[in-house]
Amino acid sequence: MASTCGLALLTTSVASTGAPTKEREPELPPAQVAFKVTPDSNGGPWQLRIENVGEGPVRVPADPRLLILELTPTPDAATATKDKKATAAPRCILPADARPATDDGSDLVIPPKRSWSATFDPLFYCFGARERAALVAGTAVKARFGWPAPAPRAGAKPAAKAPSPPFAVTPVGASVGKVAPAKALEADAFLLTAPVIVARPGGETAWGGDVSAKDKESDAAPSGVTLSIPEALDAARGGELATTVTLTNGTDRPITLLYRPDMLQFAVSGPGGSVSCGLPRSVAAPIRELFITVPVKGKTTTSVLLTTTCPAGTFDEPGIYRVTPRLDTTGASGRSIGLRTWDGLAAGKAPLLVRVRSPRNPALPPRPTLD
Repeated sequence: MASTCGLALLTTSVASTGAPTKEREPELPPAQVAFKVTPDSNGGPWQLRIENVGEGPVRVPADPRLLILELTPTPDAATATKDKKATAAPRCILPADARPATDDGSDLVIPPKRSWSATFDPLFYCFGARERAALVAGTAVKARFGWPAPAPRAGAKPAAKAPSPPFAVTPVGASVGKVAPAKALEADAFLLTAPVIVARPGGETAWGGDVSAKDKESDAAPSGVTLSIPEALDAARGGELATTVTLTNGTDRPITLLYRPDMLQFAVSGPGGSVSCGLPRSVAAPIRELFITVPVKGKTTTSVLLTTTCPAGTFDEPGIYRVTPRLDTTGASGRSIGLRTWDGLAAGKAPLLVRVRSPRNPALPPRPTLD
């Protein structure tokens, strides 16, 4: 009987005590890191800056590709259409194949009171037609940096577990155990005071060959013959980039000319500077069958492989390229074979915007440095 009572007391003791409970660790404060994006009012590159204003070091993935821009157009622009999808605030973020998947590779330790900065072209992120159209004066821009938290499922309770890597800010050294890591940084919103223009103002277009002052005047003067090119071309890499160039006859009579891909030139402005593609062609022995006639108000189109026309490596690096076409038929006249041809110059007014998302020849990126 005594043995039975002892067993009962032991059972009661275990049941009342239960499994040992783990004390919840206190939440750490966020790292004191200031993130800011500054636009250029003159149409130049924007700047992003991450500054460690705290007392301990932190590590950040110093890669501008982690930038996200959220655009809120002016109320007038938002109510101009009844399409709810069209009025939703555009979100500028690179495709998954161009965004880093981890916080390794370009990581940089920022000591207290130091910073890291980089410049970028906003069109590299806001490349879609809606996003480009929203980059106008009066639009509010909210910048984020890092990895956005996954959206919770409908009706699901918010998760209580700690966030997992990758992180936009990671405590290191003396900061470990004092501040918490963060998946993303958020900057204060700002208003655009000027539109982001595809064709940047200023700067002379660089054409191949010896372009005289008379040629430049001819390019600027309306001849009635114009060139146009698609608005945008998005490519994972700059290996093979093809486009079309359309010639429009805006004169009051039909025109006859030699219009082929090798007659076209292109001025390309990209991350590495400006380069000219193609040279003015001189045709010593014209062939009648190669000439075409474009009627009044008529159009004709030809396809061009830019990566063949331009010097090797022109589009190898990721970034935004502006490609402007030009036609010079002064050296391809058909008058020697009895044809009355249009012998003149025509240039495109609006460039083709090319986005190359990743380098053609992957290599280790340069190590980021502190300001």
